[in-house]
Amino acid sequence: MSQYLIPGQIERNAPQAVYQQIYEQLKRELILGNYQTGDRFFSYRKLKGIYNTELRTIGAAVDLLIRDGLLEKRATSGIYVIKQGEFSNVGNIWYAVIDEQCYHPFFFNILIGLVKEAEKYGLRILVRFGRDREEFLRWFAPRPGEGLVITGHLTQSLLKAAGNKCNDNMVVVGNYDLSGNFGHVTTDYYDRIRMALRKASDHGCRRFALVTGNAKTKFARDIREIVTEFTDGQKFACQLIEEPSENGLLAMDQLKGFKPDCIMLTEPAFSGAWEFMKENSLKCPKDVFLIRYGKEANDRTLAGRSAIDLEVNSEIHGRTALQMLLKGNKDTHKINMDMVSHI
Repeated sequence: MSQYLIPGQIERNAPQAVYQQIYEQLKRELILGNYQTGDRFFSYRKLKGIYNTELRTIGAAVDLLIRDGLLEKRATSGIYVIKQGEFSNVGNIWYAVIDEQCYHPFFFNILIGLVKEAEKYGLRILVRFGRDREEFLRWFAPRPGEGLVITGHLTQSLLKAAGNKCNDNMVVVGNYDLSGNFGHVTTDYYDRIRMALRKASDHGCRRFALVTGNAKTKFARDIREIVTEFTDGQKFACQLIEEPSENGLLAMDQLKGFKPDCIMLTEPAFSGAWEFMKENSLKCPKDVFLIRYGKEANDRTLAGRSAIDLEVNSEIHGRTALQMLLKGNKDTHKINMDMVSHI
């Protein structure tokens, strides 16, 4: 019956007490395992044998689960599972966005995915959006066993400080080259971008432009490298625009002299670019072949106005992050991007 008990991951010399580590594993077992109301749970002696520790250590871990409302102790017959789905006190999943552009749809759809997944287990989502790292660290005060899903403008030092507060029970969502003892949910976009560029060249495009936000981010570096490699290889003209605010109107204005026939824009920049197209009586794809990068799959805003949508479903990012958090998964999980053509 056991699915999430991993005695080998208990660290005897870790700063976190052994009973707290056992408590976290048992909580995952109860939340994610196939338990029904009234099921008899492992006995104290069985758990003592599994974890090769003292009964009082097991008792301390079980007492926390009783406090959380996951188990109940019956004086003459043992420990039993309380009705599943009523875990209002199980604990919290903390979700933080550290960024100046908190309006980005990617961040909100991650939250939707987290909330939907958390509902299955009766977990609460505590949310903070903002750019102040110190304020975030003051806000983030997890109890033992609680975890963090974090995204935005992250640094190595910030992740280290956050990890110290939650025993590295943390999942990072987004495209980063940061390292550490955390799970990572990212998007596999390389092939889809190349496919979109080839489709534009097949359509007859020869002058390419790319509009991204902050060029220092891993995503911006990656996409600039992909576009540059493609256009250099085909001997096409190319102009790269860094627009930190991702204002599509400003970006399109900067491209007037270049006169591209294909423009790839990040999602926040797309609406401004479309306004520019309307104001200047330009048609897509006849006059300008627009590639919309990062459109949310369920968002119908300006649907079909681009030649190609490179779509993500960030709800899946959120759902995946929560599952990884509950399982203690420290791997990197890549979610595929879809290419949707409107030509």
